[in-house]
Amino acid sequence: MKFVVAIRRRSGRARIAIRMTTTASPTLTPCTNCGGQSADYCVACGERQPGHHDLSVAHFAHDVVHEFVHLDSKLFRTLRDVVTKPGFLTAEYFAGRKSRYIPPLRLFLTLFALQFLAFTFYQPAAVYTVKSFERFDKAGALTRLIEKRAEHRHLTREEFEERLDERWHKNYSLLQLMNIAGLAIVLKVLHRKRYFAEHLVFAAHYLAFSYIVALVVDWPIYAFGGGFRPGPLQKGVTAVTIVISLVYLFLAQRRFYADGPASSAFKTALLWLGRWAVMVLLLGGSLGVAVLMVR
Repeated sequence: MKFVVAIRRRSGRARIAIRMTTTASPTLTPCTNCGGQSADYCVACGERQPGHHDLSVAHFAHDVVHEFVHLDSKLFRTLRDVVTKPGFLTAEYFAGRKSRYIPPLRLFLTLFALQFLAFTFYQPAAVYTVKSFERFDKAGALTRLIEKRAEHRHLTREEFEERLDERWHKNYSLLQLMNIAGLAIVLKVLHRKRYFAEHLVFAAHYLAFSYIVALVVDWPIYAFGGGFRPGPLQKGVTAVTIVISLVYLFLAQRRFYADGPASSAFKTALLWLGRWAVMVLLLGGSLGVAVLMVR
Protein backbone atom coordinates (compact mmCIF):
# COMPACT_ATOMS: atom_id res chain seq x y z
CA MET A 1 0.00 0.00 0.00
CA LYS A 2 1.27 3.49 -0.84
CA PHE A 3 0.09 7.09 -1.00
CA VAL A 4 0.07 9.01 -4.28
CA VAL A 5 0.15 12.81 -4.22
CA ALA A 6 -1.35 14.55 -7.25
CA ILE A 7 -1.22 18.30 -7.89
CA ARG A 8 -3.99 19.68 -10.10
CA ARG A 9 -4.55 23.25 -11.28
CA ARG A 10 -8.04 24.60 -11.49
CA SER A 11 -8.94 28.21 -12.03
CA GLY A 12 -5.40 29.31 -11.42
CA ARG A 13 -5.25 27.65 -8.03
CA ALA A 14 -3.42 24.48 -7.18
CA ARG A 15 -5.27 21.73 -5.45
CA ILE A 16 -3.54 18.81 -3.84
CA ALA A 17 -5.25 15.46 -4.01
CA ILE A 18 -4.07 12.56 -1.98
CA ARG A 19 -5.28 9.13 -2.84
CA MET A 20 -4.34 5.75 -1.48
CA THR A 21 -3.47 2.90 -3.82
CA THR A 22 -2.46 -0.65 -3.28
CA THR A 23 0.34 -2.43 -5.09
CA ALA A 24 1.14 -6.09 -5.02
CA SER A 25 4.21 -6.79 -2.88
CA PRO A 26 6.36 -9.83 -3.50
CA THR A 27 5.67 -12.84 -1.35
CA LEU A 28 8.39 -13.32 1.24
CA THR A 29 9.57 -16.85 1.92
CA PRO A 30 12.26 -18.29 4.21
CA CYS A 31 15.73 -18.05 2.72
CA THR A 32 17.18 -21.40 1.70
CA ASN A 33 20.57 -20.33 3.08
CA CYS A 34 19.95 -18.55 6.40
CA GLY A 35 16.21 -18.80 7.00
CA GLY A 36 15.60 -15.05 6.80
CA GLN A 37 12.90 -13.32 4.77
CA SER A 38 13.52 -13.37 1.04
CA ALA A 39 11.91 -12.82 -2.34
CA ASP A 40 14.26 -13.25 -5.31
CA TYR A 41 17.18 -12.44 -3.01
CA CYS A 42 17.50 -12.75 0.76
CA VAL A 43 17.38 -9.41 2.56
CA ALA A 44 19.72 -10.75 5.27
CA CYS A 45 22.50 -12.66 3.50
CA GLY A 46 21.95 -11.74 -0.16
CA GLU A 47 21.62 -15.35 -1.32
CA ARG A 48 19.71 -15.73 -4.59
CA GLN A 49 16.77 -18.05 -4.17
CA PRO A 50 16.52 -21.09 -6.45
CA GLY A 51 14.07 -21.22 -9.31
CA HIS A 52 13.29 -23.29 -12.35
CA HIS A 53 15.79 -21.29 -14.43
CA ASP A 54 18.62 -22.71 -12.30
CA LEU A 55 17.96 -26.13 -13.81
CA SER A 56 18.56 -25.06 -17.41
CA VAL A 57 21.75 -25.81 -19.30
CA ALA A 58 21.87 -22.20 -20.48
CA HIS A 59 21.97 -20.92 -16.88
CA PHE A 60 24.79 -23.33 -16.01
CA ALA A 61 26.75 -22.37 -19.14
CA HIS A 62 26.30 -18.68 -18.31
CA ASP A 63 27.79 -19.18 -14.84
CA VAL A 64 30.75 -21.12 -16.23
CA VAL A 65 31.49 -18.53 -18.91
CA HIS A 66 31.16 -15.71 -16.37
CA GLU A 67 33.69 -17.28 -14.00
CA PHE A 68 36.28 -18.00 -16.67
CA VAL A 69 35.88 -15.02 -18.99
CA HIS A 70 34.78 -12.02 -16.95
CA LEU A 71 37.79 -10.13 -15.64
CA ASP A 72 35.90 -9.13 -12.49
CA SER A 73 35.06 -12.67 -11.44
CA LYS A 74 36.37 -13.89 -8.10
CA LEU A 75 38.05 -16.92 -9.71
CA PHE A 76 39.90 -14.92 -12.36
CA ARG A 77 40.95 -12.23 -9.87
CA THR A 78 42.26 -14.80 -7.38
CA LEU A 79 44.24 -16.83 -9.91
CA ARG A 80 45.65 -13.70 -11.54
CA ASP A 81 46.83 -12.17 -8.28
CA VAL A 82 48.21 -15.34 -6.72
CA VAL A 83 50.40 -15.83 -9.81
CA THR A 84 51.40 -12.28 -10.71
CA LYS A 85 51.56 -10.67 -7.26
CA PRO A 86 53.45 -12.88 -4.80
CA GLY A 87 52.32 -12.25 -1.23
CA PHE A 88 49.56 -9.86 -2.31
CA LEU A 89 46.59 -12.14 -1.54
CA THR A 90 47.91 -12.81 1.95
CA ALA A 91 48.30 -9.08 2.58
CA GLU A 92 44.78 -8.46 1.24
CA TYR A 93 43.38 -11.18 3.49
CA PHE A 94 44.73 -9.59 6.67
CA ALA A 95 43.80 -6.11 5.46
CA GLY A 96 40.18 -7.26 5.65
CA ARG A 97 39.56 -7.53 1.90
CA LYS A 98 38.53 -11.18 1.89
CA SER A 99 35.28 -11.31 -0.06
CA ARG A 100 36.98 -10.28 -3.32
CA TYR A 101 38.93 -13.53 -3.51
CA ILE A 102 38.49 -17.26 -3.11
CA PRO A 103 39.29 -18.21 0.51
CA PRO A 104 42.88 -19.50 0.96
CA LEU A 105 41.96 -22.97 2.19
CA ARG A 106 39.40 -23.54 -0.58
CA LEU A 107 41.90 -22.32 -3.19
CA PHE A 108 44.58 -24.63 -1.82
CA LEU A 109 42.36 -27.72 -1.64
CA THR A 110 40.88 -27.17 -5.10
CA LEU A 111 44.24 -26.75 -6.79
CA PHE A 112 45.70 -29.68 -4.86
CA ALA A 113 42.85 -31.89 -6.06
CA LEU A 114 43.35 -30.81 -9.68
CA GLN A 115 47.10 -31.40 -9.72
CA PHE A 116 46.73 -34.65 -7.78
CA LEU A 117 44.32 -35.98 -10.39
CA ALA A 118 46.53 -34.77 -13.24
CA PHE A 119 49.65 -36.44 -11.81
CA THR A 120 47.89 -39.68 -10.89
CA PHE A 121 45.54 -40.92 -13.58
CA TYR A 122 47.40 -40.01 -16.77
CA GLN A 123 50.14 -42.60 -16.72
CA PRO A 124 52.89 -40.86 -18.75
CA ALA A 125 52.82 -37.97 -16.24
CA ALA A 126 51.96 -40.07 -13.18
CA VAL A 127 53.96 -39.03 -10.11
CA TYR A 128 51.82 -40.32 -7.27
CA THR A 129 52.15 -44.01 -8.11
CA VAL A 130 54.34 -46.75 -6.69
CA LYS A 131 55.71 -47.60 -10.14
CA SER A 132 56.96 -44.03 -10.53
CA PHE A 133 58.73 -44.16 -7.18
CA GLU A 134 60.31 -47.50 -8.05
CA ARG A 135 61.94 -45.92 -11.11
CA PHE A 136 63.87 -43.59 -8.80
CA ASP A 137 64.75 -46.35 -6.30
CA LYS A 138 68.21 -47.23 -7.59
CA ALA A 139 69.00 -49.43 -4.58
CA GLY A 140 65.81 -51.44 -5.08
CA ALA A 141 64.76 -51.17 -1.41
CA LEU A 142 61.17 -50.21 -2.23
CA THR A 143 60.83 -52.99 -4.78
CA ARG A 144 62.06 -55.61 -2.31
CA LEU A 145 59.73 -54.31 0.39
CA ILE A 146 56.73 -54.51 -1.94
CA GLU A 147 57.59 -58.02 -3.06
CA LYS A 148 58.01 -59.14 0.54
CA ARG A 149 54.70 -57.59 1.65
CA ALA A 150 52.89 -58.99 -1.39
CA GLU A 151 54.14 -62.48 -0.60
CA HIS A 152 53.12 -62.05 3.04
CA ARG A 153 49.59 -61.05 1.96
CA HIS A 154 49.42 -63.86 -0.62
CA LEU A 155 49.00 -61.37 -3.45
CA THR A 156 50.75 -60.92 -6.74
CA ARG A 157 53.01 -57.89 -6.99
CA GLU A 158 50.59 -56.18 -9.40
CA GLU A 159 47.63 -56.74 -7.06
CA PHE A 160 49.57 -55.42 -4.08
CA GLU A 161 50.75 -52.32 -5.98
CA GLU A 162 47.19 -51.56 -7.09
CA ARG A 163 45.89 -51.76 -3.51
CA LEU A 164 48.92 -49.84 -2.26
CA ASP A 165 48.31 -46.96 -4.69
CA GLU A 166 44.68 -46.73 -3.59
CA ARG A 167 45.59 -46.68 0.11
CA TRP A 168 48.47 -44.28 -0.42
CA HIS A 169 46.30 -41.81 -2.31
CA LYS A 170 43.78 -41.74 0.53
CA ASN A 171 46.46 -41.25 3.16
CA TYR A 172 48.24 -38.49 1.27
CA SER A 173 45.00 -36.63 0.51
CA LEU A 174 43.98 -36.69 4.17
CA LEU A 175 47.35 -35.24 5.20
CA GLN A 176 47.17 -32.10 3.08
CA LEU A 177 46.29 -29.83 5.96
CA MET A 178 49.55 -30.99 7.52
CA ASN A 179 51.25 -29.66 4.40
CA ILE A 180 50.05 -26.16 5.24
CA ALA A 181 50.78 -26.58 8.95
CA GLY A 182 54.29 -27.91 8.32
CA LEU A 183 55.21 -24.98 6.09
CA ALA A 184 53.63 -22.57 8.58
CA ILE A 185 55.85 -23.98 11.35
CA VAL A 186 58.93 -23.29 9.22
CA LEU A 187 57.65 -19.76 8.62
CA LYS A 188 57.09 -19.29 12.34
CA VAL A 189 60.73 -20.16 13.01
CA LEU A 190 61.86 -17.66 10.37
CA HIS A 191 59.39 -14.89 11.30
CA ARG A 192 58.84 -15.30 15.03
CA LYS A 193 57.12 -11.98 15.66
CA ARG A 194 54.19 -12.69 13.35
CA TYR A 195 51.03 -14.59 14.26
CA PHE A 196 50.79 -18.25 13.34
CA ALA A 197 47.53 -17.61 11.45
CA GLU A 198 49.45 -15.29 9.12
CA HIS A 199 51.88 -18.08 8.32
CA LEU A 200 49.02 -20.51 7.66
CA VAL A 201 47.44 -18.21 5.07
CA PHE A 202 50.82 -17.42 3.48
CA ALA A 203 51.55 -21.15 3.24
CA ALA A 204 48.15 -21.87 1.66
CA HIS A 205 48.69 -19.20 -1.01
CA TYR A 206 52.23 -20.33 -1.78
CA LEU A 207 51.25 -23.99 -2.07
CA ALA A 208 48.33 -23.03 -4.31
CA PHE A 209 50.81 -21.22 -6.56
CA SER A 210 53.12 -24.27 -6.58
CA TYR A 211 50.23 -26.44 -7.78
CA ILE A 212 49.49 -23.98 -10.58
CA VAL A 213 53.13 -24.20 -11.68
CA ALA A 214 52.94 -27.99 -11.60
CA LEU A 215 49.80 -27.98 -13.77
CA VAL A 216 50.93 -25.33 -16.25
CA VAL A 217 54.67 -26.07 -16.53
CA ASP A 218 55.48 -29.58 -15.29
CA TRP A 219 52.46 -31.62 -16.38
CA PRO A 220 52.48 -30.73 -20.11
CA ILE A 221 56.19 -31.50 -20.35
CA TYR A 222 55.84 -34.88 -18.67
CA ALA A 223 52.60 -35.72 -20.48
CA PHE A 224 53.82 -34.98 -23.98
CA GLY A 225 57.59 -34.94 -23.67
CA GLY A 226 58.57 -38.43 -22.57
CA GLY A 227 56.91 -39.06 -19.23
CA PHE A 228 57.95 -38.77 -15.61
CA ARG A 229 61.11 -40.85 -15.26
CA PRO A 230 64.75 -40.35 -14.25
CA GLY A 231 66.77 -38.50 -16.84
CA PRO A 232 67.77 -35.08 -18.21
CA LEU A 233 64.14 -34.05 -18.82
CA GLN A 234 63.09 -34.71 -15.24
CA LYS A 235 66.17 -32.95 -13.88
CA GLY A 236 65.59 -29.94 -16.14
CA VAL A 237 61.92 -29.61 -15.17
CA THR A 238 62.83 -29.93 -11.49
CA ALA A 239 65.49 -27.23 -11.81
CA VAL A 240 63.07 -24.81 -13.53
CA THR A 241 60.41 -25.48 -10.88
CA ILE A 242 62.90 -24.85 -8.06
CA VAL A 243 64.01 -21.52 -9.59
CA ILE A 244 60.39 -20.39 -10.01
CA SER A 245 59.62 -21.35 -6.41
CA LEU A 246 62.64 -19.54 -5.02
CA VAL A 247 61.88 -16.34 -6.93
CA TYR A 248 58.23 -16.46 -5.87
CA LEU A 249 59.04 -17.08 -2.21
CA PHE A 250 61.56 -14.24 -2.19
CA LEU A 251 59.08 -11.76 -3.67
CA ALA A 252 56.20 -12.99 -1.49
CA GLN A 253 58.22 -12.64 1.71
CA ARG A 254 59.43 -9.20 0.69
CA ARG A 255 55.86 -8.04 0.14
CA PHE A 256 54.17 -9.63 3.15
CA TYR A 257 56.86 -9.81 5.84
CA ALA A 258 58.66 -6.64 4.68
CA ASP A 259 62.18 -7.97 5.26
CA GLY A 260 65.26 -6.57 3.56
CA PRO A 261 66.65 -8.17 0.38
CA ALA A 262 69.48 -10.06 2.10
CA SER A 263 67.29 -11.33 4.92
CA SER A 264 64.56 -12.39 2.49
CA ALA A 265 67.05 -14.24 0.29
CA PHE A 266 68.46 -16.16 3.26
CA LYS A 267 65.01 -17.02 4.60
CA THR A 268 63.86 -18.03 1.13
CA ALA A 269 66.56 -20.70 0.92
CA LEU A 270 65.68 -22.03 4.38
CA LEU A 271 61.98 -21.92 3.62
CA TRP A 272 62.38 -23.90 0.42
CA LEU A 273 64.45 -26.53 2.25
CA GLY A 274 61.72 -26.70 4.90
CA ARG A 275 59.07 -27.07 2.20
CA TRP A 276 61.06 -29.91 0.63
CA ALA A 277 61.47 -31.66 4.00
CA VAL A 278 57.73 -31.42 4.75
CA MET A 279 56.88 -32.79 1.30
CA VAL A 280 59.26 -35.74 1.63
CA LEU A 281 57.97 -36.49 5.12
CA LEU A 282 54.33 -36.48 3.98
CA LEU A 283 54.96 -38.50 0.82
CA GLY A 284 57.23 -41.02 2.50
CA GLY A 285 55.17 -41.26 5.67
CA SER A 286 51.86 -41.73 3.87
CA LEU A 287 53.42 -44.37 1.60
CA GLY A 288 55.04 -46.22 4.51
CA VAL A 289 51.78 -46.33 6.45
CA ALA A 290 49.95 -47.47 3.30
CA VAL A 291 52.35 -50.40 2.92
CA LEU A 292 51.43 -51.57 6.41
CA MET A 293 47.70 -51.00 5.89
CA VAL A 294 47.25 -52.96 2.67
CA ARG A 295 45.18 -56.08 3.18
